[in-house]
Amino acid sequence: MKRDWLLCLLGFSLALNLGTVGTLIYFRHQAQTPRPPVAEPAFRDLPERLNFTPRQREVFERFFQEHRRPLVEKRRELLAKRRELFTLMGAEPLPEWPVLRGKLQEITELQARLEEEMMQRLLELQRHLDPEQRARMAAVLEQRFSRFPPGAGRMRGPRGRGVGPPPGPERFPPPLPSQP
Repeated sequence: MKRDWLLCLLGFSLALNLGTVGTLIYFRHQAQTPRPPVAEPAFRDLPERLNFTPRQREVFERFFQEHRRPLVEKRRELLAKRRELFTLMGAEPLPEWPVLRGKLQEITELQARLEEEMMQRLLELQRHLDPEQRARMAAVLEQRFSRFPPGAGRMRGPRGRGVGPPPGPERFPPPLPSQP
C-alpha cells in the first residue's frame, strides 16, 4: 500500500517536472523566434477583407516592413511636439501667444506631412490591387476613419473598446426652470 502511494507520488512529480521543462523550452523558443512586424490596427485585416492573392499578401507584408518604422518615428515626433506645447502652457509665467502659435504651427506642419506620407503609401499599395479590391479598400478605409465626426476624438471604454463620441449639447437634458 505504501509502495503504491510512493509510486503515484513519484509519477505525479515526474509529470509535473516534465510539464515545467516543456513549458520553459516552449517559451524560450517563442522569445527567440522573430515575429514579423504587425500592420497598423486599421490595416491588419486588409488581406482577408480584400481577398489578397499570395503575391499581393507578400507585397503588403513587405510594404509594412519598409514603411512602418518611419511612420512610427514621425508619430513619436508629433507626440513630443504636443508634449512641448503642453509644457509651455503649464509654464510660469504663461508664454506669449507668438510662442504658442509657433509650436502649434510646428505640430500642424508635422501632422500634415504625416498624413501626406500615409496617403502616398496607401496610393502605392493600391497600385497592386485590382479595381474591385480598390473599391473595397476605399469602403473599408472610409468606414474605419469616419466612425467619429471631426473633432469628436475617440473615447475608450472597458478593454479599449470605443464607446463613441463625447456627448454634445443636444444629449444633455434641458435646464431646469429657475425658481424665484
